[in-house]
Amino acid sequence: MTSKKNPHYWDQIKMVERKKIFYLVVTIILFLVGYFIAPSSMEDGVYDVKIVFQRENVKITGKFQVTLDSSISQASNLQTANFTTDNFLLQISYNQKYSGKLNSKIYFLITVFENEQPIKNLKIQEISGLMSNNDTHIKLSPTAIKENQVEINFRVLKQSKIALGLLFMISFLWLSEIVPLAASSLVIPVIIVIFRIDTASGSLSQFFSPVIALFLAGFLMAEAMKRTKLDQYVSLQILSRVPANAQILALALMGMTAVFSMFMSNTAAAAVFIPLSITLLDNLEHENPEYRKMVILGIAYSATLGGIGSLIGTPPNLIAVEFLQGFNGTEITFLEWFFFGLPVLVSMIPIMFGYLWIRYKPSVPNEELREAKNHCITALRETHHLTLDQIIVAIVFVIVFSLWLTTQIHGISAGIIAIVGAVLLYFTGQIKEKDLNRINWNALITFGGGLTLGLTILRTGLADWIALQLGILKGIPPIITLLILGAVALLLTAIASNTASASILVPIVMPLGLILGLDPVLTAVVVSIVCSIDFAIVIGTPPTMIAYSTGIYKVKEIFQIGIFLDLIGLLVVTVIAWFFYQNFLYLILP
Repeated sequence: MTSKKNPHYWDQIKMVERKKIFYLVVTIILFLVGYFIAPSSMEDGVYDVKIVFQRENVKITGKFQVTLDSSISQASNLQTANFTTDNFLLQISYNQKYSGKLNSKIYFLITVFENEQPIKNLKIQEISGLMSNNDTHIKLSPTAIKENQVEINFRVLKQSKIALGLLFMISFLWLSEIVPLAASSLVIPVIIVIFRIDTASGSLSQFFSPVIALFLAGFLMAEAMKRTKLDQYVSLQILSRVPANAQILALALMGMTAVFSMFMSNTAAAAVFIPLSITLLDNLEHENPEYRKMVILGIAYSATLGGIGSLIGTPPNLIAVEFLQGFNGTEITFLEWFFFGLPVLVSMIPIMFGYLWIRYKPSVPNEELREAKNHCITALRETHHLTLDQIIVAIVFVIVFSLWLTTQIHGISAGIIAIVGAVLLYFTGQIKEKDLNRINWNALITFGGGLTLGLTILRTGLADWIALQLGILKGIPPIITLLILGAVALLLTAIASNTASASILVPIVMPLGLILGLDPVLTAVVVSIVCSIDFAIVIGTPPTMIAYSTGIYKVKEIFQIGIFLDLIGLLVVTVIAWFFYQNFLYLILP
């Protein structure tokens, strides 16, 4: 018997090994493809720069030279050059020398005069340019236009070939999941150090950046709530006060799940409310499968959607905030994120509820719901009152939440505040050493790898270069541009984790937004939020998987319902971004 099994056993091993070798070869090939199609690094030396202004029958070309020098740390020798044609004057301010170090910027300021008066409301299409030296040719495009001045701003290309090769390779590993996401993420700092893009300490620093600390402490606080059953106590308190009405009950469960998901992982929120709803529905005298399906799937989707609402709700939110700060110094606090997340959340929950109600058309007598609700009230009475442990956890959470909301007053970062909360829970005995073993370390490592990859794409100038190549989107109405960027994010997050999708796209869409005349905050936030809208794929998010594991859905059923909500979500985010975010952005982020 053993001799008969052995050949089959070895065949399986050989098949696995062949598969691994195949994927390894594909990974190497993708790295090489990225390496060879990426632009070369900008070497030190003299570069010819050509800036062109063209409007109808008027064309002015300005030519000058700049020097790239890695021995200096900042640009120097400010110059102003004037170029005239008829009644028009093209004025360009630039530095004669720019630093050629990694993450250094090159920038030109352009003003066009007609009859000695600055031309206002210049259009992106009217300014173009080229910077070249030997085999290096970089197309130039405006990155900011303010009334009568145009700015061209981009990072020096350094190690961009390695960066694009790394992007292709890691994207394939994340999409295929041939190895765990965390394992793929650990490859990133290794490549960065081997090719001397950064030091070991620099390449690993993002694995415990402030946003990682914020997320880790958030996990620990959620674990304390779960361990003390404070989350169940609060949910039962709210549920006991909800009217015995089928629609109100379903909407209340979805709303509570979304709120809980804002401050704890979406998996934990779904893990609390789906069993709670099943217990509640099991008390119905007559089984109503359509209502059960509607409620459970609504809870799962609300758990996924709830993460958008707060800064710590889901990794893409923190990725957008971290990259924006590194890109142009924009800081979005815990309180300010509500401006972005809550409008989408508040809009989508009723839309989602309405669609699911129409889709399933449930019918449940209120008398039966009243009886089921009484069972919840009985369960609540058996708990008597809050335990000491629950009170301690609640107090710590209130303290942390209050400090998050007042960050602008005291100036302490959200990550440090979260760690303070975790430390308080440790010292009061609400978190044990074993609780660390239940933390989703894979998610944190993947998150750190994503931040490291995104930072590399930015610092090497690759993000600016890709954005310049995507300048073909010029001329498209801005709202359509936002829709296209959101659609790309939606497609990518359907086959990759939302963390991976945001890590790949956010660094690219920020400079692209500048080129297309959109605020980089707008493009980064839209893409990060859309990366968290994933309802169609069963394995796309843990809450959807938890709902599917109940055994009452088919994969096709969830896909048909979810794909519609994905598209609705994309439209909602785009419309809110265009008509709400951009009109009030200057009030929120001075």
